[in-house]
Amino acid sequence: MTVSSTLSVLALAALLLAGCAPTTTSSDDTSTGGTSSGSSAKGVKCEDNTSGYVLFSDPSISVQPEYGQVWGDGSPLVVAYDDYTDGTLSYEIGYVQDNGSVIPVTGGFFPEPDGTRFTSNDLYFDSTSDGYYGIVDVSITSGTTTTPVGSYCVVLSISE
Repeated sequence: MTVSSTLSVLALAALLLAGCAPTTTSSDDTSTGGTSSGSSAKGVKCEDNTSGYVLFSDPSISVQPEYGQVWGDGSPLVVAYDDYTDGTLSYEIGYVQDNGSVIPVTGGFFPEPDGTRFTSNDLYFDSTSDGYYGIVDVSITSGTTTTPVGSYCVVLSISE
């Protein structure tokens, strides 16, 4: 199974588990993608993963998460997708283990955007990945077409 098909299966699983989705809170953040603290992360850095994940950002993304920003504890994850007209922006999270492999753990959907700006303050509860680098793959789905628009490195912080 390829990384792409694995992510598609995870996206479907996330849809089926929507009733178990992470809790979302509101945010007044209007600047960048969040706060950075990657220097204190555990494990292998995102770009050194051995699972084939490649960090990227579509040119239509004008605001993206900062490398190593903390996410999962209610801190905002902000993506401004300038080409947005309709559809659903979603994310998949995997954490980078000490051996470099990426373990997909969960996914979710961004709330309705403020114009083209999507903000997620989702809480994350997987304690085995607390403090590790995580890769957040962001995609837009419109109709039956899903298009990846970015893959970003964060530091996962568990909501207590």
